[in-house]
Amino acid sequence: MMKIRLGIADAHPVIGKGIAAMLSPHSHIETVFTLTDWRDLTPEMSRSSVDVLLLDLHMPEQNVSGLCKLLRRDFPDCRIVGMSVTQEAVQVKQVMRAGAAGYLLKSMDEDGLLQAVESVFEGKQYIDAKVKTMLLEDLFQHKKRLRKKDVLTRRETEILELIAREYSSREIADKLFVSLRTVDTHRFNIIQKLQVKNAAGLIKEAYKRGLV
Repeated sequence: MMKIRLGIADAHPVIGKGIAAMLSPHSHIETVFTLTDWRDLTPEMSRSSVDVLLLDLHMPEQNVSGLCKLLRRDFPDCRIVGMSVTQEAVQVKQVMRAGAAGYLLKSMDEDGLLQAVESVFEGKQYIDAKVKTMLLEDLFQHKKRLRKKDVLTRRETEILELIAREYSSREIADKLFVSLRTVDTHRFNIIQKLQVKNAAGLIKEAYKRGLV
């Protein structure tokens, strides 16, 4: 395998040095630099071109998604792997959209680390197995929410919006020129369809749908 020039940027020096030590037995990987401050990244990468950058996603005082975009713009040949202690779907999606080629949990073992570096170097994407499982679960939940969204009629959606705006059933009836009994019937149907228990659950669902 060709030589892989590796850069490591992690706010915690112990982690950066630990990663370098973990990869040191693999002669085809050369750790070119380890640093702890994101402000040193651009100058260091300008001096020492690297093929793969392992980037801590919790660098202080920096929007790492924005940093990924800047690095991809200025160093398009470098493949970035984000590293984090968390596996939040929002963060994973943001970083990957910003141009990262991979996402690693800092709890990874040597095999996972090696596979990540080699995979992105070869032009592939790499996402930690635990993170993949989480993303699949998030996708499943998102599809469930979409299905829920489709089951409401136009009138039910309208009433849900008014409930979220704290209109009483009487106020809703007056506003829509329907009977109080009609509003209560719609409210009951909405609760059943969305599988919530009360008005608080309806309001939470309305926020999910962006109605308020």
